[in-house]
Amino acid sequence: MNFTQFQFNFELCFKCGACSGVCPVKKRMDEFDPRKIMHILHLGFLDNSTKEILWYCVQCGKCIPVCPMDVKPKYVIKFVRDSIIRDGLSKLNNKPTLVWLHFMSCTGCTEALLRSEFPSIKEVILDVINLEYHETLMPAAGEQAEEVLQQTIEKYKKNYLCVVEGAIPVKDKGVYCKIGNKTALELVKKITKNAKFTIALGTCACFGGIPAAAPNPTGAVGVKDIIEDKQKLINIPGCPPNPYNFLATLFYIFIFNKFPSLDEFKRPIFAYGGVIHDYCERLDYFEEKKFAEAFGDEKHRKGYCLYKLGCKGPVTHANCPGIKFCGNLTWPVSSGHPCIGCTEPHFWDKFTPFYEPVEIEKFLK
Repeated sequence: MNFTQFQFNFELCFKCGACSGVCPVKKRMDEFDPRKIMHILHLGFLDNSTKEILWYCVQCGKCIPVCPMDVKPKYVIKFVRDSIIRDGLSKLNNKPTLVWLHFMSCTGCTEALLRSEFPSIKEVILDVINLEYHETLMPAAGEQAEEVLQQTIEKYKKNYLCVVEGAIPVKDKGVYCKIGNKTALELVKKITKNAKFTIALGTCACFGGIPAAAPNPTGAVGVKDIIEDKQKLINIPGCPPNPYNFLATLFYIFIFNKFPSLDEFKRPIFAYGGVIHDYCERLDYFEEKKFAEAFGDEKHRKGYCLYKLGCKGPVTHANCPGIKFCGNLTWPVSSGHPCIGCTEPHFWDKFTPFYEPVEIEKFLK
């Protein structure tokens, strides 16, 4: 690994520890410490345990402006992690086979993935995985596509990965969503049973999402309510989820041959372990009690905190401020819209009305 592109001396990063004092991850995980990580890199002690913990840097950048030595741990950690990913993927003996099921949703999860940048979707499909079945991306259709699905789950039985996008209706035996004359309910049970593991991608697949919002006429639920072996399930919620969180989870599993640590909702802690509020670029305004009072007012145009406009960031677990969307360029709050809490279970019912302040204390109990 060549760090010369960062143009600084590691020796400068040995004294103050200012970066650790502002690091949101350090505040909830003692083992993660930007300053210690920099020391380890300088000394060349990059063992597996250190490599794993690099996933927890969500690139919020809070460490950069406080460093008196102009050292940039954010960029160093990203460079090292990306190098580990590329090195690990190059050593895969066989490309993992992936079956992608698509049910009640808007296809936003797939659309977001198509815009991923590291690696690009072209690299993922051509170099990393063996994508056998994906209704949106595969050239086959109709009976030919169904034959591909059946052949795949038989050929790679117990050794393929299953991704589920969209909610699954269970009311009236699941008749409200059918593919190839089979219900989504039937397909999920059959295909996840013989998968090596399953990833529910997007809030609809994780918790039912918008299709499950009251009054939920189709009885829509998430994969967790159907799958038999919940120990083989990972949830990557979001509406849509950031492709970084999905790909980073896959790469973690491929490289370390195990699941990342998960929270109570089976979300990877490296991506969903902290609340948006702690990473937000408007956090200082919140602490100074400087709030936008209405959309388009002077305080809103100045970039003040959006809490009074209904921002659910204080009670929403995600890393959106750090990794952003559209090539790490923007996310809703930086564009002037409050977070609506889309990574949380039942957010559509739980957080409405969206433009009224959330009672933080109620959700912290």
